[in-house]
Amino acid sequence: MHRYALEHRVSHADVDLLGEVKVAALLGLLEQAAVEASWDCGFDPAWYTAEARVWIIRRTRLERMLPVGGGDRLRVATHVLDWRRARSLRAYAIERVGEDGAAVPVVQATTDWVYCDLTSGRPASVPEAMRRAFSGVEDVTLPRARAIAEAGPGAPVVLPLVVRPSLLDHVTHVNNAAYAAMLEDGAFELFARAGWPVARMLERGGALRTTRIDLEYLDDAVAGDELLVRSWIAPVEGVVDEGRAPGGAPVLACSAAGTPCDVRLLQTITRSDGSRIMRATSAWAWRRRPAVLGGVPEA
Repeated sequence: MHRYALEHRVSHADVDLLGEVKVAALLGLLEQAAVEASWDCGFDPAWYTAEARVWIIRRTRLERMLPVGGGDRLRVATHVLDWRRARSLRAYAIERVGEDGAAVPVVQATTDWVYCDLTSGRPASVPEAMRRAFSGVEDVTLPRARAIAEAGPGAPVVLPLVVRPSLLDHVTHVNNAAYAAMLEDGAFELFARAGWPVARMLERGGALRTTRIDLEYLDDAVAGDELLVRSWIAPVEGVVDEGRAPGGAPVLACSAAGTPCDVRLLQTITRSDGSRIMRATSAWAWRRRPAVLGGVPEA
């Protein structure tokens, strides 16, 4: 089995309002690791161009185990878990590497990739030579996660967006990492409707941050598309559901310390005509602002 690892020092330009590396930046690292792993196996951009083929992300599931901040040195290890006719599930493990070389796991993730014809965009059969290069004689097929729900309970909080050219990638679609930023903006719109805008969170010394996210991509958005990000609060085990405030506004349960409890969201992105772009679930937890400017936020 082919295994690949890249090392990366987190830029302070890629951290969020608390100093933790953004989910979008982590997704970019996963994509870069997959691209470099393919290159390392002999399948570089020139090869894909000649074959008129491209890998498109179908689903990504990511869990953050520890906060990572600017300046942290990361090692992103990746390998292929399984194959289907036109799909491949790839695993990632991200470690924070100390100056003494000691490594601590901070993120784990998987991405379900679809092998597509570059012209038509339709799935294409993965070449046998590629399967063998990545996996040797192994040929495993694993079950996939269930589809994410189309809607949550009650009326959603809706955030309208327009796709700008700055969000497009080299295949002229919105890059997968850019959707994470859209979903985060939608989440903060929901938090604000629940009485917790960013300013109030920061006054309390922290903010809600994503700890897990599951992204299911259904279609590609392009420049000029008018999008709607819909967000619902989903039940969290062990937390009493306080329902909605009068008028239907969402409510965030709070801890004894007066800060929001862990919360789980269900979100969708559609075009304004209702056609689907993606579905996602995410888990959020309170993180405290670090005492040192540029430091890592505290759990």
